[in-house]
Amino acid sequence: MFSKSFSFQKLATLILVALLCLISWRIAPVMAADDTRTVALNGNETISFSDREIGQGRRLFNAACARCHVSGQTYPNPDVSLKMEDLAGATPPRDNVMAMVDYIKNPTTYDGETSLVEYHPNTQLKSDYPRLRNLSDEDLKLISGYVLVQAQTQPGWGGTKSESHSDLAGYL
Repeated sequence: MFSKSFSFQKLATLILVALLCLISWRIAPVMAADDTRTVALNGNETISFSDREIGQGRRLFNAACARCHVSGQTYPNPDVSLKMEDLAGATPPRDNVMAMVDYIKNPTTYDGETSLVEYHPNTQLKSDYPRLRNLSDEDLKLISGYVLVQAQTQPGWGGTKSESHSDLAGYL
């Protein structure tokens, strides 16, 4: 089947190279996915979320936040969304997990000058919006991680209705 010059050593080398190529081909998407789930934790550190944690964050977000923030848009105020540019432009910036957790607990206007604790859903509001009241700090971190990963990876997240559905334009 093989010529005399084709040795067992060459066959083993060929198999090893093919196996290494296959392994690197399978690992590369996993490594890339980890990179896209890494977001700022605070001003200096980053944090990576697993697929399971992002799924939990999505479920918590949908239950507690999606009524007003569908696809990262803000129903009551379309000028301020959950896209990364808007989060980073707030005072103080809300573009990292800990800042977003703080905002969910103690919301302020976009310029940071006025407290919205009495108006915007938060963990302190007792009467009007109970969905956030029973969330733990860990739940708030998962929600924040989900929002920040979406803002980094999903085209149209936090954009206008047409931006959010721009990926469907070719089908319409």
